[in-house]
Amino acid sequence: MTETSLIDLKALSEPACKLIDAVSNTIGVLYEPTRIRRKAKAESDALSIMAKGEADALALRTARRISTQETRRQENIEGIVDKSIYYLDNSVVAEGVTIDVDWLSFYFDKCQDVSMEKVQCLWAKILAGEVLEPEACSRSTLSVLQSLSNNDINLFDRYCQFLFKVNGQLLRFKYSSLNKHIEAMGICESDILHLQDLGLLQPQQQFYFTKNERYVIEYGKYKFAMTLKGHRENRTEFLTKAGRELYQFIDFNVCDKYYEILFSRSQIMSRKVKELE
Repeated sequence: MTETSLIDLKALSEPACKLIDAVSNTIGVLYEPTRIRRKAKAESDALSIMAKGEADALALRTARRISTQETRRQENIEGIVDKSIYYLDNSVVAEGVTIDVDWLSFYFDKCQDVSMEKVQCLWAKILAGEVLEPEACSRSTLSVLQSLSNNDINLFDRYCQFLFKVNGQLLRFKYSSLNKHIEAMGICESDILHLQDLGLLQPQQQFYFTKNERYVIEYGKYKFAMTLKGHRENRTEFLTKAGRELYQFIDFNVCDKYYEILFSRSQIMSRKVKELE
Protein backbone atom coordinates (compact mmCIF):
# COMPACT_ATOMS: atom_id res chain seq x y z
CA MET A 1 0.00 0.00 0.00
CA THR A 2 1.28 3.43 -0.86
CA GLU A 3 2.30 5.51 2.13
CA THR A 4 0.55 8.79 2.79
CA SER A 5 2.51 11.72 1.44
CA LEU A 6 3.23 14.79 3.53
CA ILE A 7 3.75 16.89 0.40
CA ASP A 8 1.37 19.75 -0.22
CA LEU A 9 0.11 18.40 -3.55
CA LYS A 10 -2.02 21.52 -4.00
CA ALA A 11 1.16 23.41 -4.81
CA LEU A 12 1.87 21.15 -7.80
CA SER A 13 0.17 20.85 -11.17
CA GLU A 14 -2.30 18.04 -11.83
CA PRO A 15 0.13 16.16 -14.14
CA ALA A 16 2.86 16.43 -11.47
CA CYS A 17 0.51 15.01 -8.83
CA LYS A 18 -0.42 12.19 -11.21
CA LEU A 19 3.27 11.42 -11.75
CA ILE A 20 4.09 11.42 -8.01
CA ASP A 21 1.20 9.07 -7.33
CA ALA A 22 2.30 6.71 -10.11
CA VAL A 23 5.92 6.77 -8.91
CA SER A 24 4.84 6.02 -5.34
CA ASN A 25 2.72 3.08 -6.47
CA THR A 26 5.39 1.72 -8.79
CA ILE A 27 8.49 1.75 -6.59
CA GLY A 28 6.52 1.03 -3.43
CA VAL A 29 7.78 3.97 -1.37
CA LEU A 30 6.70 7.50 -0.76
CA TYR A 31 8.30 9.87 -3.23
CA GLU A 32 9.02 13.38 -1.99
CA PRO A 33 10.57 16.02 -4.27
CA THR A 34 12.64 17.29 -1.33
CA ARG A 35 14.27 13.85 -1.19
CA ILE A 36 13.92 13.39 2.57
CA ARG A 37 13.34 9.66 2.27
CA ARG A 38 16.16 7.24 1.51
CA LYS A 39 14.53 3.83 1.77
CA ALA A 40 17.18 2.08 -0.30
CA LYS A 41 19.94 3.40 1.97
CA ALA A 42 18.06 2.42 5.12
CA GLU A 43 17.52 -1.12 3.89
CA SER A 44 21.11 -1.61 2.80
CA ASP A 45 22.40 -0.13 6.07
CA ALA A 46 20.37 -2.80 7.86
CA LEU A 47 22.24 -5.42 5.85
CA SER A 48 25.52 -3.90 7.03
CA ILE A 49 24.44 -4.15 10.66
CA MET A 50 23.41 -7.77 10.19
CA ALA A 51 26.71 -8.58 8.53
CA LYS A 52 28.68 -7.03 11.39
CA GLY A 53 26.72 -9.13 13.86
CA GLU A 54 27.69 -12.26 11.98
CA ALA A 55 31.29 -11.08 11.71
CA ASP A 56 31.24 -12.02 8.10
CA ALA A 57 33.74 -9.82 6.28
CA LEU A 58 32.56 -10.85 2.80
CA ALA A 59 28.92 -10.19 3.68
CA LEU A 60 29.90 -6.82 5.13
CA ARG A 61 31.68 -5.77 1.95
CA THR A 62 28.70 -6.99 -0.07
CA ALA A 63 26.32 -5.02 2.10
CA ARG A 64 28.41 -1.87 1.76
CA ARG A 65 28.51 -2.27 -2.01
CA ILE A 66 24.74 -2.70 -2.09
CA SER A 67 24.34 0.32 0.19
CA THR A 68 26.45 2.53 -2.07
CA GLN A 69 24.91 1.27 -5.30
CA GLU A 70 21.28 1.36 -4.21
CA THR A 71 21.61 4.77 -2.56
CA ARG A 72 23.13 6.17 -5.76
CA ARG A 73 20.37 4.58 -7.84
CA GLN A 74 17.69 6.02 -5.59
CA GLU A 75 19.28 9.46 -5.87
CA ASN A 76 19.38 9.10 -9.67
CA ILE A 77 15.71 8.10 -9.85
CA GLU A 78 14.61 10.92 -7.57
CA GLY A 79 16.76 13.43 -9.45
CA ILE A 80 15.09 12.42 -12.72
CA VAL A 81 11.60 12.57 -11.21
CA ASP A 82 12.36 16.03 -9.78
CA LYS A 83 13.31 17.25 -13.24
CA SER A 84 10.23 15.69 -14.83
CA ILE A 85 8.00 17.59 -12.36
CA TYR A 86 9.64 20.79 -13.60
CA TYR A 87 8.86 19.87 -17.22
CA LEU A 88 5.22 19.19 -16.27
CA ASP A 89 4.74 22.66 -14.84
CA ASN A 90 1.79 24.43 -16.53
CA SER A 91 0.91 21.26 -18.47
CA VAL A 92 -2.59 19.82 -18.73
CA VAL A 93 -3.23 16.08 -18.76
CA ALA A 94 -6.10 14.75 -20.87
CA GLU A 95 -9.10 13.23 -19.14
CA GLY A 96 -8.76 9.51 -18.49
CA VAL A 97 -5.03 9.35 -19.30
CA THR A 98 -3.17 6.98 -16.98
CA ILE A 99 0.45 5.90 -16.70
CA ASP A 100 1.17 2.24 -17.45
CA VAL A 101 2.78 0.93 -14.25
CA ASP A 102 4.56 -1.84 -16.19
CA TRP A 103 6.10 0.78 -18.49
CA LEU A 104 7.07 2.83 -15.43
CA SER A 105 8.76 -0.14 -13.74
CA PHE A 106 10.69 -0.83 -16.94
CA TYR A 107 11.61 2.86 -17.18
CA PHE A 108 13.04 3.01 -13.65
CA ASP A 109 15.03 -0.15 -14.25
CA LYS A 110 16.66 1.48 -17.30
CA CYS A 111 17.32 4.95 -15.86
CA GLN A 112 18.48 4.08 -12.35
CA ASP A 113 22.18 4.21 -13.26
CA VAL A 114 21.98 7.56 -15.08
CA SER A 115 23.76 10.25 -13.08
CA MET A 116 24.95 12.83 -15.65
CA GLU A 117 22.83 15.97 -15.54
CA LYS A 118 22.17 16.34 -19.26
CA VAL A 119 21.29 12.69 -19.71
CA GLN A 120 18.98 12.85 -16.69
CA CYS A 121 17.20 15.79 -18.33
CA LEU A 122 16.46 13.70 -21.41
CA TRP A 123 15.11 10.86 -19.28
CA ALA A 124 13.02 13.38 -17.32
CA LYS A 125 11.47 14.77 -20.49
CA ILE A 126 10.51 11.25 -21.52
CA LEU A 127 8.91 10.61 -18.12
CA ALA A 128 6.99 13.88 -18.28
CA GLY A 129 5.93 12.99 -21.82
CA GLU A 130 4.56 9.68 -20.59
CA VAL A 131 2.22 11.52 -18.23
CA LEU A 132 0.88 13.66 -21.08
CA GLU A 133 0.95 11.04 -23.86
CA PRO A 134 1.35 7.42 -22.75
CA GLU A 135 3.66 5.20 -24.82
CA ALA A 136 5.12 8.10 -26.79
CA CYS A 137 8.42 6.42 -26.02
CA SER A 138 8.48 2.62 -26.33
CA ARG A 139 10.33 0.14 -24.15
CA SER A 140 12.63 -0.73 -27.04
CA THR A 141 13.62 2.94 -27.30
CA LEU A 142 14.31 3.10 -23.56
CA SER A 143 16.66 0.14 -24.00
CA VAL A 144 18.49 1.98 -26.79
CA LEU A 145 18.72 5.13 -24.68
CA GLN A 146 20.13 3.17 -21.74
CA SER A 147 23.05 2.11 -23.93
CA LEU A 148 23.95 5.67 -24.99
CA SER A 149 26.83 7.58 -23.44
CA ASN A 150 26.79 11.32 -22.82
CA ASN A 151 28.93 11.78 -25.95
CA ASP A 152 26.47 9.70 -27.98
CA ILE A 153 23.57 11.90 -26.87
CA ASN A 154 25.53 15.06 -27.63
CA LEU A 155 26.25 13.74 -31.13
CA PHE A 156 22.59 12.89 -31.69
CA ASP A 157 21.62 16.37 -30.44
CA ARG A 158 23.91 17.98 -32.99
CA TYR A 159 22.79 15.68 -35.80
CA CYS A 160 19.11 16.45 -35.17
CA GLN A 161 19.59 20.11 -36.04
CA PHE A 162 20.13 19.04 -39.65
CA LEU A 163 16.94 17.03 -40.01
CA PHE A 164 13.83 18.44 -41.68
CA LYS A 165 10.41 17.19 -42.74
CA VAL A 166 9.25 16.52 -46.27
CA ASN A 167 5.45 16.13 -46.33
CA GLY A 168 5.66 15.30 -42.63
CA GLN A 169 8.43 12.69 -43.00
CA LEU A 170 11.57 13.37 -40.95
CA LEU A 171 14.80 12.97 -42.94
CA ARG A 172 18.02 14.50 -44.27
CA PHE A 173 18.91 14.75 -47.95
CA LYS A 174 22.58 14.13 -48.68
CA TYR A 175 23.08 16.99 -51.14
CA SER A 176 26.78 17.76 -51.50
CA SER A 177 26.24 21.35 -50.36
CA LEU A 178 24.35 20.19 -47.25
CA ASN A 179 27.02 17.55 -46.57
CA LYS A 180 29.76 20.18 -46.68
CA HIS A 181 27.89 22.31 -44.16
CA ILE A 182 27.22 19.48 -41.72
CA GLU A 183 30.89 18.46 -41.95
CA ALA A 184 31.91 22.06 -41.26
CA MET A 185 29.75 21.87 -38.13
CA GLY A 186 31.75 18.92 -36.87
CA ILE A 187 29.77 15.86 -37.99
CA CYS A 188 31.68 13.54 -40.32
CA GLU A 189 30.74 10.33 -42.11
CA SER A 190 32.15 8.19 -39.29
CA ASP A 191 29.75 9.94 -36.90
CA ILE A 192 26.86 9.06 -39.22
CA LEU A 193 27.94 5.42 -39.21
CA HIS A 194 28.24 5.53 -35.42
CA LEU A 195 24.64 6.73 -35.11
CA GLN A 196 23.64 3.79 -37.31
CA ASP A 197 25.53 1.39 -35.04
CA LEU A 198 23.75 2.88 -32.01
CA GLY A 199 20.35 2.11 -33.56
CA LEU A 200 19.33 5.75 -34.06
CA LEU A 201 19.84 6.10 -37.81
CA GLN A 202 18.93 3.84 -40.72
CA PRO A 203 21.38 3.01 -43.51
CA GLN A 204 21.22 5.40 -46.46
CA GLN A 205 18.16 5.06 -48.70
CA GLN A 206 16.66 6.77 -51.75
CA PHE A 207 13.85 9.33 -51.62
CA TYR A 208 11.85 9.55 -54.85
CA PHE A 209 10.34 12.82 -56.05
CA THR A 210 7.50 12.83 -58.56
CA LYS A 211 7.19 15.43 -61.32
CA ASN A 212 4.59 18.15 -60.68
CA GLU A 213 3.83 16.86 -57.18
CA ARG A 214 3.80 19.43 -54.37
CA TYR A 215 6.17 18.88 -51.45
CA VAL A 216 6.10 20.83 -48.19
CA ILE A 217 9.46 21.25 -46.46
CA GLU A 218 9.55 22.14 -42.74
CA TYR A 219 12.68 23.06 -40.83
CA GLY A 220 12.16 24.56 -37.41
CA LYS A 221 10.38 27.90 -37.84
CA TYR A 222 10.83 27.74 -41.63
CA LYS A 223 8.37 26.22 -44.08
CA PHE A 224 8.11 26.25 -47.86
CA ALA A 225 6.42 24.35 -50.68
CA MET A 226 8.04 23.23 -53.91
CA THR A 227 6.89 21.59 -57.13
CA LEU A 228 9.55 19.68 -59.03
CA LYS A 229 10.46 20.06 -62.68
CA GLY A 230 10.75 16.32 -63.16
CA HIS A 231 11.13 12.95 -61.47
CA ARG A 232 14.11 12.80 -59.14
CA GLU A 233 15.72 10.67 -56.48
CA ASN A 234 18.05 11.68 -53.68
CA ARG A 235 20.33 9.89 -51.26
CA THR A 236 18.57 10.23 -47.93
CA GLU A 237 18.98 9.44 -44.24
CA PHE A 238 16.03 8.46 -42.01
CA LEU A 239 15.91 7.94 -38.27
CA THR A 240 15.00 4.55 -36.83
CA LYS A 241 11.94 4.15 -34.60
CA ALA A 242 14.15 4.78 -31.55
CA GLY A 243 15.65 7.85 -33.22
CA ARG A 244 12.23 9.26 -34.11
CA GLU A 245 10.88 8.74 -30.59
CA LEU A 246 13.92 10.36 -28.98
CA TYR A 247 13.81 13.23 -31.48
CA GLN A 248 10.58 14.42 -29.83
CA PHE A 249 12.52 15.20 -26.66
CA ILE A 250 15.63 16.76 -28.19
CA ASP A 251 16.18 20.52 -27.95
CA PHE A 252 18.07 21.90 -30.92
CA ASN A 253 18.75 25.26 -32.50
CA VAL A 254 17.73 25.95 -36.09
CA CYS A 255 20.73 26.73 -38.29
CA ASP A 256 19.83 29.66 -40.56
CA LYS A 257 22.74 29.00 -42.91
CA TYR A 258 21.67 25.39 -43.31
CA TYR A 259 18.15 26.51 -44.19
CA GLU A 260 19.51 28.95 -46.79
CA ILE A 261 21.41 26.11 -48.45
CA LEU A 262 18.36 23.82 -48.34
CA PHE A 263 16.08 26.49 -49.80
CA SER A 264 18.58 27.45 -52.52
CA ARG A 265 19.07 23.82 -53.52
CA SER A 266 15.30 23.34 -53.69
CA GLN A 267 14.98 26.32 -56.02
CA ILE A 268 17.44 24.73 -58.44
CA MET A 269 15.55 21.43 -58.67
CA SER A 270 12.03 22.90 -58.70
CA ARG A 271 9.94 24.89 -61.11
CA LYS A 272 8.12 26.60 -58.27
CA VAL A 273 9.11 27.34 -54.67
CA LYS A 274 7.02 29.35 -52.21
CA GLU A 275 7.74 30.14 -48.58
CA LEU A 276 4.79 29.47 -46.29
CA GLU A 277 3.61 31.08 -43.04
